[in-house]
Amino acid sequence: MPDSAPPSKQQLRRQIRAARRALGTHRQRTASRRLCTRLALCAELKRARHIGLYWPMDGEIDPRPLLKRFPHKRFYLPALPRSARTAMTFLHWPGASLRYRNRYGIPEPVLGRSASISPERLDLVLLPLVAFDPSGARLGMGAGYYDRTFAFKHHRPGTGPDLVGVAHQLQCVDHLPMESWDIPLTLVATDQRLYRCR
Repeated sequence: MPDSAPPSKQQLRRQIRAARRALGTHRQRTASRRLCTRLALCAELKRARHIGLYWPMDGEIDPRPLLKRFPHKRFYLPALPRSARTAMTFLHWPGASLRYRNRYGIPEPVLGRSASISPERLDLVLLPLVAFDPSGARLGMGAGYYDRTFAFKHHRPGTGPDLVGVAHQLQCVDHLPMESWDIPLTLVATDQRLYRCR
């Protein structure tokens, strides 16, 4: 009997997002603590001074406790562009509460009130993802914001920040196809392990 076809990207997004959302508050906090402990030991994060991260939504694992662990580093949150076809801006975020929410309901610093940094000048960026495989292929939400923002890494390999995917371990799948526009990750960190991708 032939094997069943692998799930489409849309099906995979639905399945993994549902599993991620089903994690209770205690499991989410435990996973976040374990992730941040693992990242704190990571050489790439230790040497980074300017770090991009994200505000967790929809069951995403929470990297924000890193701010308290590394008060001497500067952290930045992405701000969505007005046009879906342009790159994101990264704005300095010292940990203060945020009132503004973007069109997806995600809190952001306000452009003009927070110092910005170009994506090329960041040392490391923690990227949310829906699914990943051990080679570093990443499935995002499908809007392509991170791929567009870091597309310069295709033309200038070795430049710009280390890109680190972060996820719950349950988001790991055996294999994901990579598209020509996908930006490869340096590593993926979960609450259970690190995956070196190159």
